[in-house]
Amino acid sequence: GIQILIMFDVSIIIINYKVKEYIIPCIESIYKHTSKSLRYEILVIDNNSNDGSIDAIKSQFSEVKIYENTENIGFSKAVNQGAETAIGKYIFILNPDTKLIEDSISILFTFLEKHETVAVAGPTLVTESGIKQQSYWKEPTLINTILSIYHLDFLNYKKNYRNEIGDKTILVDSISGGAFFVQKDVFQNLNGYHPNLFWMEDIDFCTNVRKLDNKIIYYPETKIIHYGGKSAEKNLPLAISNQLLSKIKYFKLHHSGIETIILTVAILFIALIKSILFLIVFPLGSNYRKKMIGYLSVIKGILTNTH
Repeated sequence: GIQILIMFDVSIIIINYKVKEYIIPCIESIYKHTSKSLRYEILVIDNNSNDGSIDAIKSQFSEVKIYENTENIGFSKAVNQGAETAIGKYIFILNPDTKLIEDSISILFTFLEKHETVAVAGPTLVTESGIKQQSYWKEPTLINTILSIYHLDFLNYKKNYRNEIGDKTILVDSISGGAFFVQKDVFQNLNGYHPNLFWMEDIDFCTNVRKLDNKIIYYPETKIIHYGGKSAEKNLPLAISNQLLSKIKYFKLHHSGIETIILTVAILFIALIKSILFLIVFPLGSNYRKKMIGYLSVIKGILTNTH
């Protein structure tokens, strides 16, 4: 017979890496709050978790489509893998450590349907107790990136739209990948997330979206709870090195050679100082040791040019 491709309104893509205690309530919250009139599919791409989360999903949610990778291929590649098989008009990339408290997916869907020039939209992300998280940024510049690395974010008025925080719908340079609602056509035209970025893939993608003259909107008409950084906690050294080395990769993609060199030196310097600092205190706890390993691998990545 003829194969009829059922189109969904939204394909929800969730990347799982050892966060069983979060992903189950996350999926539950999608089913609980999403309107029956919205046609959606849920795709879970598992990066070789081995923590029983996939068995739990299979037994509780039979309609979820699951892709089991035999190794941890990273967040970006896993998202792209999901996007390749997704058949929704929109893709909603959702962190597993999030929880819906209202029908956010339909609200975002309706907004993008009404505004065709908007390629990407993101909701407000809040902590469990309702405190708003920073989830949209201005384009990374050399100055605001270095301030951020050196824990001087309080000087970063420009980076964080400090003067425009509020409950207004605003045009932004980039939004958080924690809850990332995007037109599927745009996502595929730009070849998805950059496969070599293990951090900043959302910001890189948004930079590419703006080059096409498409809009990115922060849309605070709906809120989602975001617990934050739960997969990163499972592998702290890797999270630290990926975070810093991805900044260099991002600058290589979007900035001049001289800016990339200055940033690399700045990152090398802070990694050196922190390695020494954590070397001194690491007998005080395993977290310090993990951080030390993370910063040492940043230094190694820069010096061997394997970033």
